[in-house]
Amino acid sequence: MIKNIEHSLDKYWEKIKNIHSKTPYWKEKSQKIGISIKEFKKLEDFLNHPISLCEENELKERPLEYFMPEEIIRRKKDDIHICTSSGSTGKKKNAPWSNEAIDYNSEYLSELLDMYNIPKDLNFLILGPSYPAPFQLIMEKLAKKRNGFIYFAPVEMREIKKYLDSVDFSKYSFDDLLNDAFFKARISPAIEYQLDILEKEKISVLGSTPFLLPFFAKCKGFENVKLIYFGGMEIPSEQYKLWKEDLSKMDKKLITSYGHYMFGLIFNTPNEELTYFSPSPLSSLYVVKEDNPFDSVEYNENGKVRFLRMDSTLLWSQVERDYATRVQSNISSIKWDGVKNITTKY
Repeated sequence: MIKNIEHSLDKYWEKIKNIHSKTPYWKEKSQKIGISIKEFKKLEDFLNHPISLCEENELKERPLEYFMPEEIIRRKKDDIHICTSSGSTGKKKNAPWSNEAIDYNSEYLSELLDMYNIPKDLNFLILGPSYPAPFQLIMEKLAKKRNGFIYFAPVEMREIKKYLDSVDFSKYSFDDLLNDAFFKARISPAIEYQLDILEKEKISVLGSTPFLLPFFAKCKGFENVKLIYFGGMEIPSEQYKLWKEDLSKMDKKLITSYGHYMFGLIFNTPNEELTYFSPSPLSSLYVVKEDNPFDSVEYNENGKVRFLRMDSTLLWSQVERDYATRVQSNISSIKWDGVKNITTKY
């Protein structure tokens, strides 16, 4: 069974279930299954019942407001942002994000940056998606929390990676990319913008992907960068260690992220392995057996990732395409489980 390691979540669950028992989605689901979510006194009991498991395809079939409490829609529309998935599994889906949820996730990321001893008053330059993802809202709030400006350069990272995967770099160097027709038409403008900002502005936090870092390393503004942030792709732990070591020689730190348009954005904790802990109670990550989404694997065992998002705008739990290893926290301020060795099967 799935165990609720952080028992203080039960008080939060009491509040959330009372809000969402009036949501059209959960009202209809309760009627079909024959039990109301209000009947689950503990979060653990809810997570181990079939009613808790949602299917992402349901978001394609119904209006988004069907999944949100009517009171929230009526009173707080100016507080809600509609964010979009990447569309990697087909049709894009939407999810609501309140200012409160964005603020909470960004505060959690700020605490993680403190663990790395990253100073405040730093400006951010982030390469990210062109669609309205929670990533942008969370990172913008994070920069402001830490008294810095943030610059975004929108570009579709999956399209770039798909292209680069087809390139034979034994015959075709990174330098050749700037003269390539694909880069000129789709990627070069975004890269030129980033290079221009990196050269003109005092940028200390650079968010990109590993395969674009050589372009930035050649820019004269790169010497001001203190922190490199990698996102948008899987990064093996061994490769992370090599990059981290290389960047440390240049007096730069490296972090990576794990994110989803529904559960938010997470940075890895400061250790040699890529380990991620969600911003509980806003979202939680569980590693479950492949043949049983209600049964957690043991610590240091592999399984499928199941997440839970619960706040005033959305109550949702689903099994992802991702596989990971369940990890126990050894950080005093984090009292819940995490994940490492994340891989995605398409």
